Amino acid sequence: MMGILQLFLEFHESQGLPDQAIDRLFDQLSEDQLRCRPHPVVNSIAWIIFHIARAEDTGVNRYVVDLPQVFDEGDWGERMNIELRHHGARMTDPEVTALSEAINLPALRSYYNAVRARTVEVVKTLTLDQIDEIPSSVERRRIIDTEGIFPPISDPTRLPYEDWSRGALLVHLAITHNYGHFYEVCTVCSLMGVKFW
Repeated sequence: MMGILQLFLEFHESQGLPDQAIDRLFDQLSEDQLRCRPHPVVNSIAWIIFHIARAEDTGVNRYVVDLPQVFDEGDWGERMNIELRHHGARMTDPEVTALSEAINLPALRSYYNAVRARTVEVVKTLTLDQIDEIPSSVERRRIIDTEGIFPPISDPTRLPYEDWSRGALLVHLAITHNYGHFYEVCTVCSLMGVKFW
């Protein structure tokens, strides 16, 4: 019988959001298509992949376990040509367009792959007892405030993912959140008239 952590790894690596699908985006689409916002209310594919990777990086490495972000270990901000530290939520339309136009696409692809690889490493170290634990809300607030990994919110007393277990954070920020945004990628492709998925 497959354990829950083994099931997570199988889904994360091959059956959930296959990394091959993201690689196909970079291989099949032009730079202009990756940066394009085909309608004013949709994000670019580049922005979506950035958002997915940043949310997984911060969520897994700073919420699920206490490791440095991949983002900081590899000087990825400079490599991707961005100054933003958080995952991009609540950005204005001009900010989304600016990031889409400026981000270094080969570096973004490498960062995405590095984050996904780190998640696999982390999960292989977790125990069943750990995934049931609820991390300290005080520590999470300290991390959010000192590392700037969450965009400013209207209510500073509200803690993102309050009372979520490490397991719930892991599944959401490394699978279901990504999966939802991948369908957004499919929508953007459809609006551009690109057959992808």
